Amino acid sequence: MRLKILPFFGIFKRNKEREHYIYDELGEWIIISGNSKLGFLYSVISKTVSKLAKYYDLYILQFLEDSEIRNFYTIKAMISTRSPIKDSLLSSKLSQNLSKHGTLGQIDVVKLRYCGMNYLFFKFNILIKKSKNVKEDVKVLLPPLGVSTSGIPYSVKDLFKSIFEYNSNAVCQSILEFKDDNTVKILANCSDYVDLEGIKYSLSYFSKDFKTSVKSSIRSVEVEIEAKDFNRHALIPLLWNNFLDIYSTSSSC
Repeated sequence: MRLKILPFFGIFKRNKEREHYIYDELGEWIIISGNSKLGFLYSVISKTVSKLAKYYDLYILQFLEDSEIRNFYTIKAMISTRSPIKDSLLSSKLSQNLSKHGTLGQIDVVKLRYCGMNYLFFKFNILIKKSKNVKEDVKVLLPPLGVSTSGIPYSVKDLFKSIFEYNSNAVCQSILEFKDDNTVKILANCSDYVDLEGIKYSLSYFSKDFKTSVKSSIRSVEVEIEAKDFNRHALIPLLWNNFLDIYSTSSSC
């Protein structure tokens, strides 16, 4: 597991009798069941969405408690559903229901349609004034090493730049290219040493089959990685509608 980023979840109380990690095509998730504020907000969001879609999955991409302002939270979340939910309607209904429980900031909603699925992403800040003690099993994103939930949504270039720079002492630039529906080539140019094994570990989030090459010069290090069976769906929670930048390169689902 990606233990380096677990301190981010220090505010959570974990139930040792449960399985705490799950994996699906959209990425890796930690299951949080003991945080009442997270459970409460999740339940409000879920009840709102249930009025708009019969079948859906709800994921939390970031849950952040302010260190100075009591009961002030930041939420980033994602809904996946086949139901055609309007982003303006989701924003309106969420605002209506969340405002009953505190002071709500603006809700930003963006939408992506891919392979017959609708993905709706939203973020908001809320100062909770009244809540209930709700216990829910909540799926919270566990991103690849080098990726911060505060940076979501990333651009494609910034996502892989972040991964390369996390595993180096350098400033890096990167390009992602789909060679075919299942194989990608990642090119990176870095100003200094890169930890290739660390980069491969971070990218194992998307693929387990790598071919790598490195060229070094006095001024830079060039890295080329070819990854087969690349799970592009795992990019969706990280890129949001920026996923469209790679969608046009392949229509495979």
